[in-house]
Amino acid sequence: MEINKIYEGECLEVLKTFPDNSVDSCVSDPPAGISFMSKKWDDKGNLNNFQEFIFEVFSEVKRVLKPGGHILVWALPRTSHHTAMGIERAGFEIRDCVYHVFAQGFPKSLNIGKEVDKLQGNEREVIGKNSND
Repeated sequence: MEINKIYEGECLEVLKTFPDNSVDSCVSDPPAGISFMSKKWDDKGNLNNFQEFIFEVFSEVKRVLKPGGHILVWALPRTSHHTAMGIERAGFEIRDCVYHVFAQGFPKSLNIGKEVDKLQGNEREVIGKNSND
């Protein structure tokens, strides 16, 4: 294992090539398990399968971490509890959480009013334009 090298590949398979107690820390942004934007890499079938995936990956992370090593894991609010449960099942103790509160922006829910107008062929009135294109 080389220092300061980026390893490309499926995380579980790459982790299996690392020796025990060889990594200082892990920063991870795992899939959310909700088939985000219909991406295959994020589709684990259901949330039980997603939690099992997190458990398997972080069991390997636990194996390769040096004693006292820490992880920092990003999770969407919708599935963060499944991420946390998988991580705890892998043997980690969750001590602190850092939250990002989405004030606005992506991902957004479907605007039903716009969809109904589109289906009915209605035109929506433009009441302002953003000058910061």
